[in-house]
Amino acid sequence: MSTVEWLTIIAIVVGPLSAVLITLWRDRRNGVRRRKREILASLMRTRSSRLSAEHVGALNLVQLEFHGTEAIITAYKQYIEHLGIPLPPVDQQDQFFEQRETRFLDLLNAIAADLSYKFDKKDLESLSYSPRGWHDSESIQRDNMLLLWQLLRGDRALHVRNETTEERGPFPPPPQ
Repeated sequence: MSTVEWLTIIAIVVGPLSAVLITLWRDRRNGVRRRKREILASLMRTRSSRLSAEHVGALNLVQLEFHGTEAIITAYKQYIEHLGIPLPPVDQQDQFFEQRETRFLDLLNAIAADLSYKFDKKDLESLSYSPRGWHDSESIQRDNMLLLWQLLRGDRALHVRNETTEERGPFPPPPQ
């Protein structure tokens, strides 16, 4: 066989094989970037509702998806460590929550920078939207769960009082 024939055979075998390998490499790289963008999107979407399962889930994936990215892992550790600090006395809570917010924004900014997004930290903090009704509803649900838990544990009594009067009876008057 001549050199041209050998080169043709090699090209027939190596060409498609290299195309498949290049495609697999690109798919893997794109998958990593897609997962990182999903984390950023979840954290951006839930930055005003940090108790949501989506927010917590995205936080818990940071270590896995950004493994080896020192700036992000450092910001992540600082934020997570701050989340584990018990709530200080009331007079120190403003500073405490400012530090927490700063650490979260540092993490968000580091992730965004890794993905070639550029955000202003002030915009990240001030340009998120969460309806007041959602906050109120969550607060009421939390308060009700706490009260029910205290009642079921026996730490709180259920107060019952009789609102009926003898002249009215136990039922409201009939409609007119």
